[in-house]
Amino acid sequence: MKVTVDAKWSFLTTLEKAREAYIGWGKTSTGYRNSVMKVWGNTVGKTRAMNELNELIKNSGSKNQLAEDLYLSLHSLKSIEKYFRSLPEDLELTNRDFNYDFTEGCLCGLEEDLTTEFKEVKGINPTKSIQNLVDEYILAFLNSEGGSIFWGINDDGVVKSLKLTAELRDDINKAINLKINTIQPSIDPTQIKVSFHKVINSNNGYVLEVNVPKSNSLGLHFNTSGNTWVRLNGCKQKLQGVALQEYIIQRVQQNN
Repeated sequence: MKVTVDAKWSFLTTLEKAREAYIGWGKTSTGYRNSVMKVWGNTVGKTRAMNELNELIKNSGSKNQLAEDLYLSLHSLKSIEKYFRSLPEDLELTNRDFNYDFTEGCLCGLEEDLTTEFKEVKGINPTKSIQNLVDEYILAFLNSEGGSIFWGINDDGVVKSLKLTAELRDDINKAINLKINTIQPSIDPTQIKVSFHKVINSNNGYVLEVNVPKSNSLGLHFNTSGNTWVRLNGCKQKLQGVALQEYIIQRVQQNN
């Protein structure tokens, strides 16, 4: 495909780019242009794709009029709409409704892998320690297969709980929600589940779990600084520069 779709493009911008790359009104050119629009839908996700298309239809007054305004055949417009509707929901929830029996100083019974990460909290300010890193791990899971970060478990799987008062738990919850609300493109914050699991044999001891869904869009999510992370081989890895471009292109090509 001649066009590398950018998630920042709008529906109309993408259509313009597709027409620049594939000139003509034959079946082949039309088919290529429609394919570009479908890749864009995959890249930005079902919710945004449908919202933008519905807004255009509303502004034009009807699908027939929009097709005429955009110099599209009604068949092409309906084909694109049908494809957008068939896309999976933007976020795919991971099943984490487990009753954990975490015991201080004992193995947690889980293993670190693509969807599970352990983090020990060091220092006297757990809220700050978690706030400084939580968006990186959320983005890494969101851009990959989803999963959970457990704060209060060492790398070797031994539980070393966080000592948290009710006030501290509330502060941590607020700090995490603030980070979630800075993710771009934005997501439904209620889809990220924050849980405080009580630890046996520990006074006010908890393991904090942040459970993150998988994003089904081809585009990646970023923080406010324009940085992003993914999970590779069970580890969080930052993507930037050429590596970021190659990763996005690979995602698009795999689903084209």
